[in-house]
Amino acid sequence: MSQLDSRELGQATSGVGRTFLGHPVGLFLLFLVEMWERFSYYGMRAILMLYMISVLAVHQLTPGVYTNTLELQQMVTVDDGNGKTHDEVGPVQRIPLYALVGAGTTLPADAPAATTSGELDITAQRLVAKPDPANADKTVWTLPGDGTPTDLRVIVTGEPGTKFNNTESRFALRNTTDKTIKVRVGIPRQDSNQRTYFTVNRNPSQFVAEIKPESQRGPDEPPYYEITVDTNNHDSGRNWLQSDASVLYGWYTGLAYLFPIFGGMIADKLIGTRRSMLIGGLLISLGHIVLGVSGFGEMAQSRTGMSAFILGLALIVLGTGHFKPTVSVMVGQLYEQGDPRRDGAFTIFYMGINLGAFLCAFVVGTLGEKVGWHWGFGAAAVGMLAGLLLYMVGQPIFLKGVGDAPRDRATPQSLMIMLAAIALSAAFAAIYHFGGIAQLGAAMEYIQARPMLSLGLIVGLSVAILAWVVWFVASNEPQDRGPVITIFVFLLFNAFFWIAFEQAGSSINVFTEQKTDRMIGSFEVPATWFQSVNAGLIFILAPLFSILWTVLTRKKRNPSQPAKIALGLIFLGLGYLFMVWAGKVSADGVAKASMLLIFMTYFWHTVGELCLSPTGLSYVTKAAPVKFVSLLMGFWFVSNFIANLGGGLVAAQVEAIEQGRIKLPWSFGGQADFFFLFVVTSIGAGLIILVMTPMLKKLMRNPND
Repeated sequence: MSQLDSRELGQATSGVGRTFLGHPVGLFLLFLVEMWERFSYYGMRAILMLYMISVLAVHQLTPGVYTNTLELQQMVTVDDGNGKTHDEVGPVQRIPLYALVGAGTTLPADAPAATTSGELDITAQRLVAKPDPANADKTVWTLPGDGTPTDLRVIVTGEPGTKFNNTESRFALRNTTDKTIKVRVGIPRQDSNQRTYFTVNRNPSQFVAEIKPESQRGPDEPPYYEITVDTNNHDSGRNWLQSDASVLYGWYTGLAYLFPIFGGMIADKLIGTRRSMLIGGLLISLGHIVLGVSGFGEMAQSRTGMSAFILGLALIVLGTGHFKPTVSVMVGQLYEQGDPRRDGAFTIFYMGINLGAFLCAFVVGTLGEKVGWHWGFGAAAVGMLAGLLLYMVGQPIFLKGVGDAPRDRATPQSLMIMLAAIALSAAFAAIYHFGGIAQLGAAMEYIQARPMLSLGLIVGLSVAILAWVVWFVASNEPQDRGPVITIFVFLLFNAFFWIAFEQAGSSINVFTEQKTDRMIGSFEVPATWFQSVNAGLIFILAPLFSILWTVLTRKKRNPSQPAKIALGLIFLGLGYLFMVWAGKVSADGVAKASMLLIFMTYFWHTVGELCLSPTGLSYVTKAAPVKFVSLLMGFWFVSNFIANLGGGLVAAQVEAIEQGRIKLPWSFGGQADFFFLFVVTSIGAGLIILVMTPMLKKLMRNPND
């Protein structure tokens, strides 16, 4: 990054003027700007997955008849002849679901009724809503009193632009055999092009339920297994499959870590941090505005609107690439080298990051979940614009001379760079609109469907990377080779940590929304509020950890860097034990997990983060050879890119694991199997690096780091 020499820095700081709490006022300006940028980034990220998978809202449809099918697929255990068994789909019952939109819209006379293929051991019965005798304001669902069969079809009606009434239907699934039966319940979809308008138990996809025999139910248990079918009366999402949405989430969050490498180079060589930060803020603001606009009117459900949404994401990614590295560098540019206030300044600045991340869900998340998705995205835009306005007003007063360009003609170059970023984002959106990204996805599916080809590519790429690492290590001076090896080892385990940690915004976020009891009395806590737990806990725990490390250092018992990484991974895995518990509780598709389990997950994840995250970049700066510091810092960001992308690709498998299409060595039921994967990998990786600690300490430049 660009640096000021001592003479220039003296001029800059003399222009800055007043101090506050012993620091330049410019530090607190950057604190507020970064707070608002993180408010917009984390706020949008909190609602991204929920928006992408939400079904279409019936009241936003044009007049007509819209159909889905509720399928009850009985699973049959099959012996594969090798001493193992697997589940296959057996008899199926199909129940049509109809949404009649618009006055005068009627169901065609030949509209099919419920059908069954094969002999089901499960009986589906339509329940009837009646006033609760104990409370007239409540409704109870019961079997028809006379026992006569009712039409199983679900038919909801309403006018475009108005909320539909009485859209909820319930069914009882009864098992009259003497054994527990697995049933895959939900609305099947082949791909995201198949539109859906109904949810089953608030789930837009299928899930596997275990129906116990009636004879085995306890006296306090309900006499039947209920499923609830309902429409979306809130706001249309993009109706993507969760697997596709997870991949998009992974690419988005991953690229937000990759592009700062290039943004830092541009600031360093051409336009300086001051202009680069301004470009980043403008692009991010524009991107969030585009996201908000893409959800209005017909664009909320059209391909053009989705392409506009992709344009907005691309603008945010490129804007983050300019903003993220430069704002941190500007904090450092406020102080001379060796200034003892520098570490305290970054601590204050770090609190700004977490304050924005803490506040965002209560505004962006609440608006997105309760009012309309585009209002949430619009609120994120307001946040970034607020930060940008603060910067533009305060920069000439409190940051004058800080982050100036290293060469002339920076202003026209800045304009060209910003226009190029807009053009690049538009080109990417156009490629998506005309199917280019879909072709890339098809190519990836082709590779994934061929295990030998996939394995060959993975092995080949791994060998190439390993060969380069060996060459790079050998090219260093003998005294630098050991520390460089430790950096690459830590990079690997850093990626392991963040692959699991970043499930927070994808698989855990969706689980919280669909499978968690979030009721406090009559108030339902928005799922996005849980995205603020991590940042809130950092506010509370970070000072305590700072004191802890100081006390341990004074007693010469402060854990080494590899030991802290091991602790971070082990605490992360411990947190996932609570998600396994939550997944097991909700495995039947009806019961909901406690909010406390989600909170405890985030608590231990935060403890793990505070062990591992704050020390990583610091270690690279201390251990790397001087001539390769920037390169190895870049690799640290690349590892975060790989981790976020990998986290999205792993999250894409959650439904396949839950439904049994992907088998794991353990079987707890529901999504517990998926989350136990992170217990095994995180704690396993932590134990491995713990065993390696004595060897790594011998390779480190300073074993006490």
